[in-house]
Parts: sequence; C-alpha cells; structure tokens
Amino acid sequence: MKASWMLILITALMLSSCSRQPTCSVTSGDMGVPSAGCLAVDNGELLLVKIMGGTYGPPGGTVDSEESAQCAAERETWEETGVRVSAGELAAEFDNGFRLYWCEAVSGREIEISRPLEIQHADWYAPELVQHLKWRYANQAYVIQTLMIERQ
Repeated sequence: MKASWMLILITALMLSSCSRQPTCSVTSGDMGVPSAGCLAVDNGELLLVKIMGGTYGPPGGTVDSEESAQCAAERETWEETGVRVSAGELAAEFDNGFRLYWCEAVSGREIEISRPLEIQHADWYAPELVQHLKWRYANQAYVIQTLMIERQ
C-alpha cells in the first residue's frame, strides 16, 4: 500500500514538472481584455492551430482575471502548441475584442500539442498557404496576410 502511494506521488510530481507554465515576459500589459492571441512568425512562417471544428487561426484564448492580454497570448500559445513566445506590440484588435500581438518564438519551432481535445493540429505555415486554409473567422486570413506584408 505504501509503495502505491509513493508511485502516485512520484507520477504526480513528474507530470506537474512537465507541464509548468512559462513565466510571462511582459511586466505590465493591457488589462480588461476578453481574449488574446499571438501572431508568431519565425523564418517567414506563421504559427497556426487547427481546432477540432477543422478551422484555422492563430493560437489564443480567454484572458484570465488579473492577467494581461499579452500574458494570456503567451500562455495560450504555449498551452495550445508547446511553443514558448514573447509577446510584443499589438498587431490587431478585432470587433469581438480579441487582441492579436506580434510574438517571437523563444523556444524554437518544435510543436507539442497538450490539448488534443481542443487542438487538432498546429504547424508553421508559409504566407502563401494562409489564404488556402479554412479559417475560423471570415476575413481573418486577409487581415493576417495584410499584417504580415505591412510588417516586412
């Protein structure tokens, strides 16, 4: 009996250390924002997630209470893709309040999906492929392509 409790404790410690959320790189940020995400570009390619409905978009989600939008963007990107990012300047704000920040991948390009019930696929996409994907929101591909062109 004692050995089984020890095994459970060791397993729990190992799992908790594997899933430690990275510390937010932003010391102060935009508060009172409902949702946020990252426009992470690396080597000219864009990090996108495919959700269970089969549509694509940038990683992102709900901002927790007492959390800045930039920290939420970083956290959601890591939770959905395993890629650690650093949020920078605001790229766009959508009508629904969603804020999209330019983010830099600081952990490399390796993707690890830890939410298989939410995220079906994640990958880095060349800009010319963006328009051919089925997007979660209408005109989002156009907006993101325009942002990427303006940023160059």
